[in-house]
Amino acid sequence: MEKVWRYIESLQQQHPFAKIIQVYGWEEQFETELISSVIPYLFEPLDIQEHLAPITNQNRDGCIKPKYYIVIHDTGDTAAHRNAQFWNQVVWTEQNEGKPYGASFQYVVGNDGIYHNIPDDEIAYHAGDSTQYDYTLYDTGVVGEALPHITIQDGTYAINGIATTIQAPLGGTTENINDLGILCQSIQGKYYIGETYYNETYHRVANRGGNNNGIGIEMCVCQQTDIYYTFQLAAKLVAYLMDHYHLTLENIKQHHYFSGKDCPETLRRNHLWNHFLNLVAVESHMLGFTQEGYAITCIPLSSHILPNGRITQKEQVAYQICIQKGTKRECRTFYTTVISQ
Repeated sequence: MEKVWRYIESLQQQHPFAKIIQVYGWEEQFETELISSVIPYLFEPLDIQEHLAPITNQNRDGCIKPKYYIVIHDTGDTAAHRNAQFWNQVVWTEQNEGKPYGASFQYVVGNDGIYHNIPDDEIAYHAGDSTQYDYTLYDTGVVGEALPHITIQDGTYAINGIATTIQAPLGGTTENINDLGILCQSIQGKYYIGETYYNETYHRVANRGGNNNGIGIEMCVCQQTDIYYTFQLAAKLVAYLMDHYHLTLENIKQHHYFSGKDCPETLRRNHLWNHFLNLVAVESHMLGFTQEGYAITCIPLSSHILPNGRITQKEQVAYQICIQKGTKRECRTFYTTVISQ
């Protein structure tokens, strides 16, 4: 039990914060205040509502592919009624308020919960990189193990300044490589590059494998909702999928990686992507404890804390965390103050 307490007490150093952010969407933009939780962990079980699109849908062709990525999006609309249930129905009916809708994604997450739309092992249409190419690695002819720096020189990729045998897509330059880079791995001392293409819409060199080999997760950024809670729910889902499919934080990618689109825009433009990855890492660590048989709960001692650890107002708060394994139960009291950023 002491190892769990040591980890939880280390999380106390990540003080809860309040931050005004801009929420981005195609309808309108708005400001909202994010207030984080008592620690970067959501004290509630993962609850997935199964409502899979019919196999007869055009946005669900049933094609099974191995999964190497978890692809994070936000829905890009901000109207209060466009929640997770709304988007689940859009995928189910292939209609968005009377207009045909051909995209799909495995999960959508909002304040109203997590909906499962397409089986994890099937293709979904969310990443913008087509379904013609699978996750593939090509031998570059370059040896090395250092962190690769990818550029484009005379129409071919170069790694740390050394030309490879891999052609860059037509129109590709170093300057229009997507912000997150090109898939490049060093395997037994040799570099391998993934399948890439030039996205004509966003004028970016991007990676393939998002639709075929990625599990797509949409996060709702609706008005009148607790967007930080949505981030935490999504992080809990990602941690579960990482564990289930033996993936790591390196396998979590933004939609931008596969198309060049500025998505998930609210996380990206508010510089919260690394914070989201930290939420995932904490959820993953705590999932390991629960799999060992530990039950970890939060008991609010202040009126502005919810049992799941969410803080609803900026003030000093008190709470207990209780850990139980078998018949042994221990609780400790903590105090913290929300820090404005």
